[in-house]
Amino acid sequence: MASLTKKTGYMPSLDGWRALAILGVIMAHDLPWKVGRFSNENQQFLGSYGVYLFFAISGFLICTRILQEESALGHFNIKSFYIRRFFRIQPASMAYLSVVLLLMLCGLIHEYWRFWLGAVFFYANFVSHVGDVSNGSFTGHFWTLSVEEHFYILLSLLLFFFRRHRIKIFAGIIFIIWALQNIARDHNFYFHEAAPRRTYWIILYFLGPSLLALLLRKPKIHAWAIRWLRPWVAYSITVALMLASRLRRISDWHSICNVHILSDQRAYLFFGFSLWIIATVLHPRSISTRLLELAPIRFLGRISYSIYLWHIPFFVAALPGNEITWLPLHFLSGRPWKYIATLCAACLSYYFIEKPLIRTGHRLAPPVTPGHQDLRVSQ
Repeated sequence: MASLTKKTGYMPSLDGWRALAILGVIMAHDLPWKVGRFSNENQQFLGSYGVYLFFAISGFLICTRILQEESALGHFNIKSFYIRRFFRIQPASMAYLSVVLLLMLCGLIHEYWRFWLGAVFFYANFVSHVGDVSNGSFTGHFWTLSVEEHFYILLSLLLFFFRRHRIKIFAGIIFIIWALQNIARDHNFYFHEAAPRRTYWIILYFLGPSLLALLLRKPKIHAWAIRWLRPWVAYSITVALMLASRLRRISDWHSICNVHILSDQRAYLFFGFSLWIIATVLHPRSISTRLLELAPIRFLGRISYSIYLWHIPFFVAALPGNEITWLPLHFLSGRPWKYIATLCAACLSYYFIEKPLIRTGHRLAPPVTPGHQDLRVSQ
């Protein structure tokens, strides 16, 4: 497994993590349901965790990919990086937005133009309104894609222009952003409706895993992580951080140490999810990694981007306040049809848009590692 990863660059456990992330998102966007004594109502908060898990995957993976290319070629080809990113992200997202546009023009769904344009040009996280289901219902989920695009640009520029002392530079940037966020919280700048989606509030969840990817390039740190950072250790650290966050809420630590990150319920994701990812990648024979690499889970992870794009119409059609006159959306918004429709739409998107265009990007800008066999360009 280790040699395969080294030769292809493909880390199969990441597909497993993507599968868990998209399941969390789906659960959050679904209406409450109950089977016997079990209900998903108390688990719907997992959606935000699924999004932050996606962020951690991107931060670690993209930085690792760039460092692998630099190590193999002796330099980082930023132009090739942008070409591959463009063909990886834009075709599928533009296909979805084109369908939304067509339905808007036909009067079958209602969507404000400012939200659609924000999705097209990847600034949706600055125009979407949290909790307003009647505005941006069909493009609101593009806020995460917007943040990711901003991260790709920031990361690539940092690695391109700063080739020495990167660890210190990344650590310094993280500390400065963290300090500024705490100052902003002290002055109540954080609490406005769109703040949680703004890039400057979210970027740490990308830069943190990127810093860990940089650290793992150090042979001693890599060897230490292989020896000590096993999955059960990573999970234990996460639980400890969660308990610390809860203790912060019931103690008077604020008078001793003004560390707001402990009071943020998502703060442990800064460390926890990144550690999970690294631990499973470095220990392919662990039980956790083997479960993540089961074929059905990996398949779900590979099509997770298309699922994320296309599940929204089928899930928001049932929400109150949406003005939808296209009857098929209403019919397919019921159970189990919305799950079936989402899976069918995602498969069509993956096999007819995502995969062919990713291969096009690889032909135009060949990566140093071919990646998963499903996406390799035929020679």
